[in-house]
Amino acid sequence: MALGCIVILLLAIGGGLLFLVLNQLGDREQSAASGTASNAEVQSETDGPVDPTSLSTDPADSQFEGIAIYEEPPGDADDLRAVLANNPLTAGSLPDVSSCDLPATPVEQSTEELQAVLDASASCLNSVWASAMSDRGLPWEPPTVEVYTYPDVPNSTCEADTFEPDYPRVCNLNNVIYWPVGYGVGASQADPELVPGAYLWDLAAVYMSPVAWQSSTIVYYGTLLDKLEADQEQADEVWRRHSLQMQCLGAAASVQQPAEARPAPELRDELMDESYWDPDEGSRPIAPASRARWLTAGFESDGDLGVCNTWVAPAEQVA
Repeated sequence: MALGCIVILLLAIGGGLLFLVLNQLGDREQSAASGTASNAEVQSETDGPVDPTSLSTDPADSQFEGIAIYEEPPGDADDLRAVLANNPLTAGSLPDVSSCDLPATPVEQSTEELQAVLDASASCLNSVWASAMSDRGLPWEPPTVEVYTYPDVPNSTCEADTFEPDYPRVCNLNNVIYWPVGYGVGASQADPELVPGAYLWDLAAVYMSPVAWQSSTIVYYGTLLDKLEADQEQADEVWRRHSLQMQCLGAAASVQQPAEARPAPELRDELMDESYWDPDEGSRPIAPASRARWLTAGFESDGDLGVCNTWVAPAEQVA
């Protein structure tokens, strides 16, 4: 079971999660949610307070404990979902970042220029997550970013055939994000003034993979998926809840930066617009309305993590 869990985690974090969460990023992808909420109530401007009765186990009765990736958390599927609804990333707030210096970056970047803007973005995002994880008693080791040109796959702890040209390969075992040249909304900007903030947004979304891994929330999620193996419908919904929470948290972290380093308002407006998103044709599709909802929540969160708690949202908000 332990080996199976690790395999699930590697797939979910490295290839599966990043591909399925971010596979449309180059075409236009991100997410958000807004308002102020507790774990038991997520506010929606259109739907009003959420009734968390879809959870058969009260999150208040659950207890999250950080565990190693090879451990299996106790409980059945209902217990695990309740823990995820009450995990440390569903409450409290993210810190503001007072300084974030992103280098001027042209619309057509050299490998060195791309590496520089991603390194600077990583430093700014680390300022958010180092404090947030420490505040919650969770471990944190900043991931590094390595730019490469596909198909010249770098040597790493990840197998060469798991790299793809159109999304980053996150190797959590060595804590490196391998970034293919040409990936992200930062690569599609026509205005050089918008490029640095767009890349910070790209990386903020990808950064959620190490956050989930190091917080061990991914262990609970991976084990929950394993327990739902015989119920594809529930497994798909759980995948969407996890995916949308990660997108929401990434959006929240990106706007904790100083105004000059955030993704530009026009980019955020695009990402929060349902029409921006093409219907997902993947094996686990997410409705454009759901993507827009939770990205809006993150971008308008003012750092409040409670608004990103997809685990207590009604099913129609995570369709």
